[in-house]
Amino acid sequence: MQFFDGRNYRINKVLLLCIGQWPYQTSKSSSAIIVIIVSLAGTQFVAKICGLFSIDDIDVFIDSLSPLVVDIGCGVKLITCILKAPEIRALFDQIQSDWQSLMTSTKIKILDTYAQNGRKFTIIYASTLYSALILFMLVPLQSLLLESSLNSTNRPLLHRVEYYIDMDKYYFPILIHGYLTAIVCISIAIATDTMYVIMVQHVCGLFTIIGQEMENIIKKDNKDSLQINLYPTVQDDKPYENIIKSIYAHKRVLRFANLIETAFNQMFLVLAGFNMLIMSMTGVTAVTNVDKPEEFLRQITFACALLVHLFFESFQAQRLIDHSAHIYIRLMNIAWYQTSIRTRKILLFMIMRTREPCVLTAGKMFVISMDTFSTIVRTSVSYFTMLRSMQ
Repeated sequence: MQFFDGRNYRINKVLLLCIGQWPYQTSKSSSAIIVIIVSLAGTQFVAKICGLFSIDDIDVFIDSLSPLVVDIGCGVKLITCILKAPEIRALFDQIQSDWQSLMTSTKIKILDTYAQNGRKFTIIYASTLYSALILFMLVPLQSLLLESSLNSTNRPLLHRVEYYIDMDKYYFPILIHGYLTAIVCISIAIATDTMYVIMVQHVCGLFTIIGQEMENIIKKDNKDSLQINLYPTVQDDKPYENIIKSIYAHKRVLRFANLIETAFNQMFLVLAGFNMLIMSMTGVTAVTNVDKPEEFLRQITFACALLVHLFFESFQAQRLIDHSAHIYIRLMNIAWYQTSIRTRKILLFMIMRTREPCVLTAGKMFVISMDTFSTIVRTSVSYFTMLRSMQ
């Protein structure tokens, strides 16, 4: 749609188009892209599983298992986008509707600021993961650049795979297949995660707008007035009218946040477990290969990319918690004693409603936040210690 061709959302649109998950693209093009992705990633996934059967070394097995878990995680993201397509489209429709319904330049400026934040987060996140992917892909390229390695029967690949064909004869097609699959998987992760980022940023912008409206419930010219009409008519009760508008806006934002929760909570639960598992295994592999600088760097880069992924999801959820909690703080600072009785009753109910901040959960089992991030990291370290003791 033309609205999303603007500067703030163009990158996200292109990323989602590339994986066939842009809500407004034709079903034919979306299906064609999904078929290509499944064909590339699916065959590579099967080859990775077959490669596990010929491994006798536990360290090599753990090293080969991590890419499989990453593929599963990326598959979960893509499946989530496909199954939750109606909710995702409704979220994008809501974003466009919110922009079109804003009447004042101040509100538009606030929403534009948060949209720009979403764009910056998208660029940083995409740059980080693609940079990590490039470093991860450099190990086989180093051998290709050395003539002596080209004549060697031991040619490195991105991952341990088994195609049940002559690996030396078809080395380059197999290597290219691995590269393409890695790019596809990382693109899926970037597209889905940055989509989640811009949606959370949009909600945070709406909460900021509502917070400012809360502060203006009582007009400035009435704040210093000593004469308070406790029982004005509804037509003359401007604070009451203002807070009613704020309540409707707040309910609309909560529906948007609940829609994000519905779309992504199951995905977050699966990925939280995968993150703990992969970071633990990657740490073990990195320590095992500390005497091999290239492999050690590759594993550390992989682990850092996982940490960035987990941090971004947790950080955005924490921002949502903080922004929704500000509504309660601003309500508590309202000069309620300057309002009518009916307005005070409405204020009381809204204060009770906003005491609990808006949160995103992982399968409704635990709240996603920076505390969750630290917990997952600590648990990963514990699993790492356990795996090291088993070696």
